[in-house]
Amino acid sequence: MYKPLKNTINQKLHNTKPSFYDAVDPVDFEAFLMTQLNNLDLDLAQELGDFPEDDLDVVFTPKECRTLQPSIHSVTPWCPGHSLVLFLVFLQAGPQQVPAVEEASRATLACSDLELRSLQPDPRLEHLLRHVSAEEFERLSEEARRTNRHPELLALYPSVDEVSGGGSPARLSQRAVPAGPRLKLRHSRFDIEIEPLFACIALYDIKERKKISENFHCDLNSESLRGFLRSHTPSIDLSTQARSAVFSVTYPSPDIYLVIKIEKVLQQGEIGDCAEPYMVLKEGEAGKTKEKIEKLKAQAESFCQRLGKYRMPFAWIPISLTNFFNVSTLEREIQEKATLLQARKLSDRSFNSEDSYPTSNFKPTSLSLGTFFKQEGDRLSDEDLYKFLADFKRSSSLQRRIKTLPGTLKVEISPAPENIGYCLTPELLPLKPFSENRNRPHKEILEFPIREVYVPHTIYRNLLYVYPQRLNFANRLSSGRNITIKIQFMCGEDPSCAMPVIFGKSSGPEFVQEIYTAITYHNKSPDFYEEVKIKLPAKLTEKHHLLFTFYHISCQPKQGASVETLLGYSWLPILLNDRLQTGHYSLPVALDKLPLHYSIHSPETPPIKWVEGHKGVFIVEVQAVSSVHTQDNHLEKFFTLCHSLESQVTFPIRMMDQKITEASLEHELKLSIICLNSSRLEPLVLFLHLVLDKLFQLAVQPMVIAGQTGIYWFTSVVAIVNSLHNSKELSKDQHGRNCLLASYVYYVFRLPDPQKEVVKPGIVGSRVHFHEELALQMVVSTGMVRESVFKYAWFFFELLVRLNRGILQLDNNPRRSRFSDRFKDDITTIVSVITSEIAALVVKPPKVTEKINISLAFFLYDLLSLMDRGFVFNLIKHYCNQLNSLSTLISMRLEFLRILCSHEHYLNLNLFFMTSASAPASPSPSLSSQNSSSCSSFQDHKITGMFDLSAEYRQQHFLTGLLFTELAAALDADIEGISKVQRKAVSAILSLLSSHDLDPRCSKKEVKIKIAALYLPLVGIILDSLPQLHDFTGKTFLPFNFSASKREEESSGAINQNVALAIAGSQFSVRNSGIPLVSLVYTTRNLLICFLWIMKNADQNLIQKWIADLPSMQLNRILDLLFICVSCFEYKVSETRHVVLKSRDVKARLEEALLRGEGARGEMMKRCRIPAGVNENLRWRKEQTQWRQANERQDKTKAELDQEALISGNLATEANLIILDMQENIIQVRNSRECRDNLLGGVLKVLVNSLGYDQSTTYLTHCFATLRALIAKFGDLLFEEEVEQCADLCQRVLHHCSSSIDITRTQACATLYLLMRYSFSSTSNFSRVKMQVTMSLASLVGKSPEFNEEFLRRSLRTILAYAEEDIDMQATPFPIQVEELLCNLNSILSDTVKMREFQEDPEMLMDLMYRIAKGYQTSPDLRLTWLQNMAEKHTKRKCYTEAAMCLVHAAALVAEYLSMLEDRSYLPVGSVSFQNISSNVLEESAVSDDVLSPDEDGICSGRYFSESGLVGLLEQAAELFSTGGLYETVNEVYKIVIPILEAHRDFRKLTLTHSKLQKAFDSIINKVLGQKRMFGTYFRVGFYGSRFGDLDEQEFVYKEPAITKLPEISHRLEGFYGQCFGEDAVEVIKDSAPVDKSKLDPNKAYIQITFVEPYFDEYEMKDRVTYFEKNFNICRFMYTTPFTMDGRPRGDLSEQYKRNTILTTMHAFPYIKTRINVIQREEFILTPIEVAIEDMRKKTQELTAATNQEPPDAKMLQMVLQGSVGATVNQGPLEVAQVFLAAIPEDPKLYRHHNKLRLCFKEFIMRCGEAVEKNRHLITADQREYHQELKRNYMKLKENLRPMIERKIPELYKPVVKVHSIRESFRNHSFRKYDAQTSSQST
Repeated sequence: MYKPLKNTINQKLHNTKPSFYDAVDPVDFEAFLMTQLNNLDLDLAQELGDFPEDDLDVVFTPKECRTLQPSIHSVTPWCPGHSLVLFLVFLQAGPQQVPAVEEASRATLACSDLELRSLQPDPRLEHLLRHVSAEEFERLSEEARRTNRHPELLALYPSVDEVSGGGSPARLSQRAVPAGPRLKLRHSRFDIEIEPLFACIALYDIKERKKISENFHCDLNSESLRGFLRSHTPSIDLSTQARSAVFSVTYPSPDIYLVIKIEKVLQQGEIGDCAEPYMVLKEGEAGKTKEKIEKLKAQAESFCQRLGKYRMPFAWIPISLTNFFNVSTLEREIQEKATLLQARKLSDRSFNSEDSYPTSNFKPTSLSLGTFFKQEGDRLSDEDLYKFLADFKRSSSLQRRIKTLPGTLKVEISPAPENIGYCLTPELLPLKPFSENRNRPHKEILEFPIREVYVPHTIYRNLLYVYPQRLNFANRLSSGRNITIKIQFMCGEDPSCAMPVIFGKSSGPEFVQEIYTAITYHNKSPDFYEEVKIKLPAKLTEKHHLLFTFYHISCQPKQGASVETLLGYSWLPILLNDRLQTGHYSLPVALDKLPLHYSIHSPETPPIKWVEGHKGVFIVEVQAVSSVHTQDNHLEKFFTLCHSLESQVTFPIRMMDQKITEASLEHELKLSIICLNSSRLEPLVLFLHLVLDKLFQLAVQPMVIAGQTGIYWFTSVVAIVNSLHNSKELSKDQHGRNCLLASYVYYVFRLPDPQKEVVKPGIVGSRVHFHEELALQMVVSTGMVRESVFKYAWFFFELLVRLNRGILQLDNNPRRSRFSDRFKDDITTIVSVITSEIAALVVKPPKVTEKINISLAFFLYDLLSLMDRGFVFNLIKHYCNQLNSLSTLISMRLEFLRILCSHEHYLNLNLFFMTSASAPASPSPSLSSQNSSSCSSFQDHKITGMFDLSAEYRQQHFLTGLLFTELAAALDADIEGISKVQRKAVSAILSLLSSHDLDPRCSKKEVKIKIAALYLPLVGIILDSLPQLHDFTGKTFLPFNFSASKREEESSGAINQNVALAIAGSQFSVRNSGIPLVSLVYTTRNLLICFLWIMKNADQNLIQKWIADLPSMQLNRILDLLFICVSCFEYKVSETRHVVLKSRDVKARLEEALLRGEGARGEMMKRCRIPAGVNENLRWRKEQTQWRQANERQDKTKAELDQEALISGNLATEANLIILDMQENIIQVRNSRECRDNLLGGVLKVLVNSLGYDQSTTYLTHCFATLRALIAKFGDLLFEEEVEQCADLCQRVLHHCSSSIDITRTQACATLYLLMRYSFSSTSNFSRVKMQVTMSLASLVGKSPEFNEEFLRRSLRTILAYAEEDIDMQATPFPIQVEELLCNLNSILSDTVKMREFQEDPEMLMDLMYRIAKGYQTSPDLRLTWLQNMAEKHTKRKCYTEAAMCLVHAAALVAEYLSMLEDRSYLPVGSVSFQNISSNVLEESAVSDDVLSPDEDGICSGRYFSESGLVGLLEQAAELFSTGGLYETVNEVYKIVIPILEAHRDFRKLTLTHSKLQKAFDSIINKVLGQKRMFGTYFRVGFYGSRFGDLDEQEFVYKEPAITKLPEISHRLEGFYGQCFGEDAVEVIKDSAPVDKSKLDPNKAYIQITFVEPYFDEYEMKDRVTYFEKNFNICRFMYTTPFTMDGRPRGDLSEQYKRNTILTTMHAFPYIKTRINVIQREEFILTPIEVAIEDMRKKTQELTAATNQEPPDAKMLQMVLQGSVGATVNQGPLEVAQVFLAAIPEDPKLYRHHNKLRLCFKEFIMRCGEAVEKNRHLITADQREYHQELKRNYMKLKENLRPMIERKIPELYKPVVKVHSIRESFRNHSFRKYDAQTSSQST
């Protein structure tokens, strides 16, 4: 037997760690591995134990490039894949449907007398009746069960939702284009086309007042207009013909505008003059307009030929991008992106900086603009443009202030697709993919972000932008007015040195040597808006400069005069002190010819003639976008000195204004290294890769002069790492790692090249290994540097790993000799120090500690592939032992181990191929201690020891042993928050098992067996934690080794779990103060699937031998676990799945899924998207094989839902088959004697439980086969000892007999017949089984809505066929008894047919169930079952009172039969004892003991026919009465219960009972003091019409919920029967008058509904005092119908009659039904004067109640008084008096009524007086006038009534001689029947 961990751990876990949890010394892995592999067979060693020869494969990946050809060699070793727009696509696998969920057919067999023999039976099992030995049957069943199984269980299981870090590296950070619109010009024209026009497009942010993109030049001129310029454009490159551009916007804003500026060829005149024709002329007009247009066109052609290379501003138009950059949408996308990133598995170390940029989902939009703004010649600057745009945004008044030009511009703006064919970069390099069909290209437009974008340079870019802004020649008296500037980039001073590096505009060459600015006509101080884009040479010299030449352009042609008139020169050197010059400059303009060597001087220096005496009259801005020039002093100095150190340079070198000699080089280099961190963040980030490369190179580069820079370069690296991490502008991944550094270390960093050392004379170079230098610097660092190193240890760890891999690429030595001892010592020191830091930092915020812990784990993870594995194991051991505070650091250690265990060679690292017998006893095992590792070694070793987490196991399987130790500690810990740790521990193990299932290297069976053996101790851990597991059945968990008496005790009340386990003989108990797993359904489910995985894949012979050695107590614990597994892995149809599949289709798909050869791994691998060609030598990561359930999305497609259901059903099938395998193992290896020790009951309970859930046909086939084997093997034990299990089994099997699937029915019928046959053979009388089957059928048809009587009848016919074909049983009475039983079952089905037809009619359904229950009065078990079914139906409809009554009737039935068995004083004497609860319950005494004896075999054998069953029924009834508000009845129920509890001395339950009684009495008091209690509302419902069938002319009283109105029940019944018969065929009779059926339409159904009230005689009212008593036990009801003699319902007072109808029901309410038949009807007629008497009595009672109310209610009193004496209503009582009291009636029979009415009025006036007097005392001062009015009305009414009240009938006061002959009783005269009255009047 395995050794329980809780016995091993003999102390409570506090803040100190028990010795058990100390990590053991691992084996000397390399030596042990070599020794063991030599002892193994070569094939087995290669297959199981050996690593691939190239287990570490170092691959250098060449850089990627977006463009077809790189522009120049990149300065960084990697070029990112740049995408224009990012699309995140989350692929989710949608499982498909599977289980055998059956669709019940609607067809029913209506004939109740259908003969079974007329039906066609289902196919029978061929070998059912054949004699086969039990061993042979078990063998055949096992072979069938093992066939076509899913090889990978966890491929069907949802992925583990990992809770902490790990994973793969980050992608290289790169510049992304998050919200880049693509702009395409479709059409542009003005109303007249007379000349070529040119467009210049750019983006502007008016809030930031900045231009945020470079210019995009294009034109839409026709070929004819373009021909005007042919002489000026000798060549037109294709790249200049683009009409589509892709813009990038990093910071979207609603203030971004797209501005299109229109230029034209220069011509004479102001802009307004040139625009005049466009505003007044329209093309297409005839006559003079056409002539003018032709004339203008000719003039334009002339200007183009002469001035074609000069432009002038013309018009512009702004386009707001607010709709395209919706800020709220972008913010939401950013939040959603952040949520998605948070939700990613933390095991994925990857992070893409592109993810931080959301993509705005604007739709492609086409804009058609009809007006252009005319350019103002004096407002051309950007500042003027920003003002215009701000005004344009605020209002449309801009259009009124600025002249507009009519025209048409069609623009298409759309999101840029991911790949655009034939697109050019800003440097005009073609992008991939590059289309061969070259029409017009697309252009990427470079962005100028409004804020810094911190992304390092990864491509070569060297661009210069020149912006001439303003020229001031106002004070110069020359003729220069049409001024333009020729801009050139010169490499020398000769005119031929102009370089063709200026990007051309539209419809021209790509690059030009010069460019001219646009001209403003007759303006000496023009503003310019030109952007000159220059491609800088890679190497700049002092001769490179910008040359600006200023010209006056003559618009009018003059004879012999040149177009250009030179005005002056200016220039700007590109370099100043070897640095690129950028910024704003105010340059002077030279008038003279430039002198020699002018370019090496600044414009202020040469002694020449200047405009305005050397003033800066020309303002120009120069900006660079360069990956070559840093534009930062510190970086420039550092790079220059590094270059000097690496190259052969001539000293001294010049740096700014400083000269550096060779002697001072080292000192200056150190200073520059120190000053690196003083650089601005943006240039530091831009050149980060180069800076780090140079610093790392310095670590291995000898100095010019003796000395080392180690401390300086390392300190600088640490400072940069710290600075980047602390910057708020830079992004971090989910682990807090700086994305820029992560990208660098994974994709850019390369091993520094030691061959670059330069040997100087007198200097001895020494070869330094960078990995050793780096490790040394980490060890010797101090102070803040040391703190930062450990805080951001991940970066340095990754550097070390990359370095080591690079070393192995060059020299792959054996592991033990790969690294020096010094390096190993440094690594040991680093790990030790960081572990100490983790322990010390744990008291601080946990985030920092967690990050350091994860970094260390991944470092050791990588070292396992690089270094001596025994050395790394010792590092791990020291880590675990140093963290000695279990309560605070268990989560840290667990996360650490989870990462280590995700290693691709995890199995081999744990020596999984070695059995425990071959484990060494010490770190250095001897050869003699090592045995064969084949499966046969299991027989030599103690099997149960393999399930023990021993020290030997933990030593040999080091990582797994540590992980299991942490799991055991987590399950046993008693600390706050331990549930999260438990979940993490279980998830870690489940991840490992999942990886084994999905790893193709582990697919072979023998490998799986070895792997499963590695996890055997997990079984012991799970069994230890059994009391803590969540019970998925929803019931109190009971171990199977409870005795029957204990089970009965438990059924009467919950038992403490510790007590239960103690009774079970268990030595384990639930912790009282701990946090059990009961709240962690997720954790329990994962633990159980791990258990099933081990049981599935372990060697079955081993499992059987283990089971054989276990005692019965432990076997019962395993059965407990299997029971929970069945409930846990139940198939549940998703609520979101609304697709209904036909049952046959379900079966076919299920069988296809279960019988497929390839299993589920193929489907799983598709979901995981593992690339093709993955082999075992490639680096394997768990996150590649994990998937998320598709239930995260609610809008799943039908295909996804089908796939999800398919996988879920396959999981349920495979899990249950594994459970079935375990039960077969238990039965097979235990002998029959042991099975009598309650073992059979445990197995049966699991099997029966599995039959209660939806299962596949595959599982049901094997489960029924196992059941038949059990029946054949242990039949006598089953029928004698396991009575309850047998009853449950009958019900489950009978349920499957009604299945719509043929295979399931066939198996169920065979099992049920075999059950009957063996019960007959063992007892020769299977009356108990017959009763159980009959009761099961009753329960099935009463509760289960899925059963189908057609299929059930067919199954009965199949069983009958078995009985007829069973030759061995023909000589016995068995076939006859079977036929009798089946006929009885068939009759029960016939009775229930109508029930199925009236499922939607609750009243009719309950009537049918009542009728069936009443028919079982001679079968108490069945009647009890049906009463419980009725109670369940009532509870679902929230009719709690009726449900309680059903249980009271059931309890009375039990009491009747208990009293027949024995006479006990504390038991109720039959149903008579229940009549205080309900008078109806006496009907349960209809059966006496001479009809049926309760001690007959099989009768009253159910669990409820006992004292505890009686108490249970009554307690349930009391709860329901309490829920229904009948608290008084609760008392009556407990009056019966309390004596039984007292007799049993169950004081705990007595306490609970009296507390419930107190609660009930408190409720009564509160209801009496509070609002009026609400009971049922009653209605009389009559049905008329042949459509109703049996209901025709039937009257019922319906009990409805409180405050139900007449329209509500009317609408309900009319709606229901309208659906049955048609809306037009149902009519509701509105009045309550008697129905004359002859006047009704025979084709219609009529319903008459009348409100009725309980009616009591006067003597009854004496006993019915409370409101409850007036609404309980009532069977008489009354309703009133007003009428007149002429048929009208209403008439005058003297004509108004009233009919009082009293109905008597068959039973008293409340009853076990909500409607009861009316059995008696009485009608009484009230004459008009009697109606008046009744009305006056009611008024008088209302007055009396209002007057005597306590406390007084003035408002209520005044309201009633006003209705009695008010001036507006006093005609009511007065009119009654005038009609009936004005004269003495002529008929002497009315004297008494006349006098009665007179006395009523007398009392009425008296009560009115009392009310008026009471009101006088209640009124306030402001109501006195109102009171006086009431009093006057009262006096007036009194005076009017006085004569009539005082008039008496003399005849009533004469002496009476013959009382009996003359005087009739008032009652008999007043309430006589209408017929009697009419007959007397006729006489």
